[in-house]
Amino acid sequence: MSSLNSSFCSVSKTTTFPRTQSDKKSAVFCSSSFLSSSSSTTRASCIQSQRGSLRTHRRFSNSNALKRNTKTINEGLLSAKARTVAMSSSSSNDEQDVKDVQITLVDCFADENSREKMTTETRRNARESIMELENARFDALRKDNQFVLVEIFKGKEALSEHKSEPHYKNWNKNVESLMSKPRAKRSYTPVFPTNEDWNRVNTPLQIDENGQQIEVLEGSGTSVACHVTITVHKKDCAAFEKISIENAISSKLEEDGGCLRFDIFKRIFSEEDENDENDSAEEYLFAEVFRDSHAQTFHAQTQHSQNWKTKVEPMMAKARTWIQFDQVVFPTDDTMWADGDACEEACEMAW
Repeated sequence: MSSLNSSFCSVSKTTTFPRTQSDKKSAVFCSSSFLSSSSSTTRASCIQSQRGSLRTHRRFSNSNALKRNTKTINEGLLSAKARTVAMSSSSSNDEQDVKDVQITLVDCFADENSREKMTTETRRNARESIMELENARFDALRKDNQFVLVEIFKGKEALSEHKSEPHYKNWNKNVESLMSKPRAKRSYTPVFPTNEDWNRVNTPLQIDENGQQIEVLEGSGTSVACHVTITVHKKDCAAFEKISIENAISSKLEEDGGCLRFDIFKRIFSEEDENDENDSAEEYLFAEVFRDSHAQTFHAQTQHSQNWKTKVEPMMAKARTWIQFDQVVFPTDDTMWADGDACEEACEMAW
């Protein structure tokens, strides 16, 4: 069990596998020095430092989860295609562990004079939230005084437990007086990557050789982010999703690494939401992140992006809208936009 403990600590939140020989030492230190270490104290220290107050019984309560962690270590440096084939042949018991991913976007509006403090508190909360076992992503973006939190959890239980965590309670208490109006939330279901893909990934952490998370200087990243909202006639949704997934795949594979994320979500409207077009249209959100502004400009000019616009324009119930964010509050490290090659695996399956 002790070796599984160390493998979980080192792999489940550091799932980005190296693409170059020089990256291997830092990316898979767990499988070289860490797993071979005979020091149980070192392994325990790693678990403690990387998970903080997370309930330890949830880490090891499911034997299938342990099998997946071990499998990840053994297959860590295989090609994305090989891993996809292996995952597609998983046992039926393993498939039963797939949870309904909960995607929530939270809109927070800070007072004019509280932006800096809101940024600090939100970044701290996000940094702690990605340490939760069943968190897939926790991004924070800002446009003027509006903060948008992109929270993705693996199942309703994980989302509920997030709200009981000390860091969430502290954030909730500390920012209440900073907001100009009550925060609002929007719920979505995943389109691309799929629900199954989101179940396999976490936000990767930068870990040093001692098992400690590397703190990245604020403002060191160059990434830019935007959210595009598209309303589509219901009769065209299937075709729209197919065309949009193809565009997302092309963006990831054909732009020389300039597209860091291209996630597609479908809005879930509650009874309280105002949606006059709910009976005839569906709302989608594209969460796009690029290496820098030049990469974003290049993306807009690509042939696959132009083709997407031409094909989906007749499907839109109204003109699309978007928000170009001024700041990526979190993650501060651009390598943390990765998701353990999950997109490449999804790309293989989609093709």
